[in-house]
Amino acid sequence: MKIMKLTDSTLKLWLSRCIGFLLVVTGLNAFAGNLTASVDRDTLGLEETFTLVLRYDEQINTTPDYELLQKDFDILNTQSGTQMSIINGSMEASTEWKIALAPKRIGKLLIPSFNIDGAVSDAIEITVEGKSRKPKDSDNNVSVEIETSTDAAYVQQQIIVTLRLYTTVGLSGIDLQPLQVKDALVVQLDEKQYQTKINNRPGAVVETRYAIFPQQSGELVIPSMLYQVSVSSGSRDIWDRFYGNNQNNLLRLRTDEQRINVLPAPATAAGSSWMPAKSLELSEHWSTDINSLKVGEPITRTITLKADGLTAGQISPLEVSNVDGITFYKDQPQTDDQKSPNGVVGTRTETIAIVPTKEGTFTLPQTEVRWWNTHSQMMETAYLNAVTLKVGGGAASTQTPHSAAAANIDENISEEPTGTTVNIDPANNPAQIQVVEKIPVWLYVTNVISLLIAAFFAFKFLQQSRTKESSGLSRNDKIHSQQETETNAWANVKRQLAEKSLTGLRKGIIEWARVYWHAPAINGLQAVAERAKNIELSDELQKLDEAIFGNQNAIPDLDKLLQILANLRRDKQQQSNEDELLKPLYPY
Repeated sequence: MKIMKLTDSTLKLWLSRCIGFLLVVTGLNAFAGNLTASVDRDTLGLEETFTLVLRYDEQINTTPDYELLQKDFDILNTQSGTQMSIINGSMEASTEWKIALAPKRIGKLLIPSFNIDGAVSDAIEITVEGKSRKPKDSDNNVSVEIETSTDAAYVQQQIIVTLRLYTTVGLSGIDLQPLQVKDALVVQLDEKQYQTKINNRPGAVVETRYAIFPQQSGELVIPSMLYQVSVSSGSRDIWDRFYGNNQNNLLRLRTDEQRINVLPAPATAAGSSWMPAKSLELSEHWSTDINSLKVGEPITRTITLKADGLTAGQISPLEVSNVDGITFYKDQPQTDDQKSPNGVVGTRTETIAIVPTKEGTFTLPQTEVRWWNTHSQMMETAYLNAVTLKVGGGAASTQTPHSAAAANIDENISEEPTGTTVNIDPANNPAQIQVVEKIPVWLYVTNVISLLIAAFFAFKFLQQSRTKESSGLSRNDKIHSQQETETNAWANVKRQLAEKSLTGLRKGIIEWARVYWHAPAINGLQAVAERAKNIELSDELQKLDEAIFGNQNAIPDLDKLLQILANLRRDKQQQSNEDELLKPLYPY
C-alpha cells in the first residue's frame, strides 16, 4: 500500500481551501436571492408597448408565474437568460427575464409582485393614457422630433432631452450622431424601442434620452441632431451593397435646434452651496451603540446624501463642527450615479471616525444641507437631528486626551505613555505614595501591530497559493492587460448572441468594434461593415439591422455571424503575434 506524504506547503494549501469552502458555504446560507422588477416606461398610450425586466440575483431554473400579469396586459414576447461574472475572485450569477407587454385598457394598471424561491419583487404602477404619442410630421413614413423637459432652468439644474424617431416602414439601419452641448454636462440615460400605431398603421418608435446640466447662465443651445436612416427596399444583393450600389434609400433627418434660458442661482441661495434637485434625502448609520462609548474607543458615523436630479459630483461635501472632547477623522467619500429614464440620482456617502478623548456627555450639532427644490422653486433644508454621545471611562480615560486618541489611531501617536500611574494626595496622606500597576499602552499597540503583520503575511500566503494554481499568469501579462477591454467586449458579444438578444447583440458588436479598431467614431453596424471590408459580414449585419428595425421577417444567421467575427478577430491576433516575433533582439 502506497502512503502519500503530505508536505507542510501541501497541508497549508488544503487547509486554506477548506477554510475558503466553509466561507463560501456559510456565505450562501447567509445571503438569500434578491428579486427586483423594473420597466423601461411607466407612462404610455393604449396602443404602445413596454418591457418588464425581472432580475433574480442567483442562477435558477424556473419560470415566473404570469397569470396575474395577464389580467391587465397582453404578453407579446418573453426572453430569459443567465449572466455570470467574477468580481474580486468570487463568482456571481443572476437570472433575468424580459417580458414585452401591451396594456389592455386605459387607466392606472398595476404590475403585480412576483415570488421566486421566497424572494418577492415590488409591484409597479403603470399609467395608460387614451392616445399614443404621434409625430408632428405624420405624413412621412419616417420622421424625427426632439423634446425638452423645460424651456427655462437654473444653472446646474437637470434638463431632460428626448429624441424620437417614428417609422411605419422597415428600416435596415439607424445612426445617430453623439449629442454635444457647449458649456453643459451631457449624460445619456437610455435608448429604447417600442411599437405604436401611426395614422392607424403599425409603427415603431426609437427613443433616446439625455440629461443635460448647464454649467453657466445664459442661453443654452441644443444643436440640431442628425439621423442617418436606411429604408430597406427588400434587395439582398450583397455585391451591390459592397460596391456601393445599395438599393436602400438613405435618409438624412435633422431635429429642430432648441434654445433654453439658463438662470443664475437666485439671491435666496446666497451663502450656501447651490444644489438644484427634485428631492434630497439625508440618512445616517452608526457602527455601534452611541450610548456605550468609552474614552479612546472610536465609533464610525456614516452619512448618505441622495439627490434626485443631481450627479454625485454636484453634491457638496458635509461640514463637520468641532466639539471639545471629540476628535473627528473624515474618510474619502464614496460617490455613485444611478441612471433611469427620469434622470440621474446621485449619491454621496461620507464616513467619519469619531474618537472621544474624555469622559462626559457631548452633543453633536444638527447636520443641515440647504438645497433648491426645482418643483416648489424654493430653498429647503434637509437635516439630521442633533446627537448626544455618552462617554464613560475606558482604558484610556486616565491618560491625556492626546494620548487617548493616539492609542486608537496609529498615525497620531506622538508620545509614549508610562507603565505606572502615581497618585499623591497631600491633604489626606502627604507622606504616602500609592503605585497602581496597569498594562502599558505600548503593549496594546505592539499587539495590534503584530496582529496586522500576521494578517498581512496570511493574506500574502493565500494570494501566492492561488497564484501558483492559476493559469492566467504568464510572461505576457502586460499584453493581456492591454487586451482585457477587448476581451470583455468580445465576451459580451458572445453572451448577447447566446441569449439571442438582437438589440443587445447590435450594441455589443458596435462596442467591440470601437475597441477592436480603436475607433470611437463607429456608431452603427454599417460603419462596422465598412471597416471590416468583408462581404459576408456586411450581409449578416444588414440582416441584423433589418430584423431589429424593419417590419420584415429578416432572420440573421447568428452562428455564421459569430464565426465571421471570430475569424476577423483571430487574423488580427495572429498578425500581432508575428509583429511581436519580428521585434529586434537589442532595441535601440
